[in-house]
Amino acid sequence: MSGTDKKESRELMASAAEQVVLTPWEVLSSECLYDHPFIHFVKERIRHPLTGETMTYFTLISPVDTVAVVALTSDNQVLLTRQYRHPLRRAIYDLPAGRVEAGEDPAAAAVRELREETAFHAARWERLGYEIPYPGGLRAGTYFFLARELTPVPGGQKLDEHEDIIVEAVPIQDVLDGIVAGRYVDGALQFGVLMAARQLGL
Repeated sequence: MSGTDKKESRELMASAAEQVVLTPWEVLSSECLYDHPFIHFVKERIRHPLTGETMTYFTLISPVDTVAVVALTSDNQVLLTRQYRHPLRRAIYDLPAGRVEAGEDPAAAAVRELREETAFHAARWERLGYEIPYPGGLRAGTYFFLARELTPVPGGQKLDEHEDIIVEAVPIQDVLDGIVAGRYVDGALQFGVLMAARQLGL
């Protein structure tokens, strides 16, 4: 086989492999095992239309997406929220964040969450990106925003029932160092601050 023939053979093999990987699986059956306003737990029987392989797949589905805000002060400090996270059995740092209500624009949700959790308003907003944190088992994503030109809002925080949130301003470079050192474990905080740092040229 010539070098050209070998190259064409490899390309055909790659193309066939790509077809297997990129072709959506067929849903044979679907059952909602748990239905809640915040989350759905779905069991599906699926089959690959090319290989014929079948399997049972479990997915958590959120009915709405979320937003997270990197709020930056005039002296380059990030407003971090600190609160108890029961799955971890401890309090951690994260970003002002919350659900996008049905029919709500993510940008409006970001403004609302920043005001409710930190009692700050931002005059300048920029979109940073969108992240799906666990695509292998969770169908939901987070919109990220950079908020600047902050001013305090009278009346303080407007927290939900059972929410207790401490707001701390931390220099963005310290947050970046803390992400690398493993001091900040929240994925949204990591992604948002790293995206903000890139946007700011840090």
